[in-house]
Amino acid sequence: MYNDAGYKVILVGDSTIGKTSFFRKLSYDEFHENNIQTIGVDVKTLEYEINIEENGQEVTKDIRLILYDTAGQERFRSCTKSYFKRASGVILLYSIIDRNSFNNLNKWLNDVKEKIENHENNKYLIFLMGTKYDIVREDETKREVTVYEALDFCDKNNILWYGEYSSKETPQEIFQKLFAEFGRKLYEKIGFNRIERDNISILSSKKNKKRKKRCNNCK
Repeated sequence: MYNDAGYKVILVGDSTIGKTSFFRKLSYDEFHENNIQTIGVDVKTLEYEINIEENGQEVTKDIRLILYDTAGQERFRSCTKSYFKRASGVILLYSIIDRNSFNNLNKWLNDVKEKIENHENNKYLIFLMGTKYDIVREDETKREVTVYEALDFCDKNNILWYGEYSSKETPQEIFQKLFAEFGRKLYEKIGFNRIERDNISILSSKKNKKRKKRCNNCK
């Protein structure tokens, strides 16, 4: 059980780029070729031990990261914006084989800056990750976004670059290490922070019409 800090982390980006695949690989070490699109938000709590330096000594901290996988469809934007509140971290995803998903990153960043409550005091971090690397590895001609472009975007927007990965082929251990490292950086920037999982309905089934209607009507 964590006792040093907890942070809310939001997973955002266009639909069909692999957010849910990333979420399920990180959370459950699962990959499905045909993922059901997220309707609303899925949530997973992950706990880590991190090592940081305090007063010249290396110490271990127990932290909790509560990860929210948001729906990328435009019709749910009013819902997903509300989940930016109280967030300390944002994982921004785009597909390296989909130019539009990269071009839309500015729109997602604007959403973050508009809705995240701690924007003014800069008490949050964003990192960027490219998805679908396995497709490019097999056929480089399918690449639509270069690493140089991603690095340039990070430099211009003061966010962290975390590379290109494949939820299909990258081991869960790698994603866990990345996420734990993100938690370490959050602790270094924010320090102690207490956050609990929001009291929300978890909407993960495309067939759940009642919850879908609720999400469509949220403000």
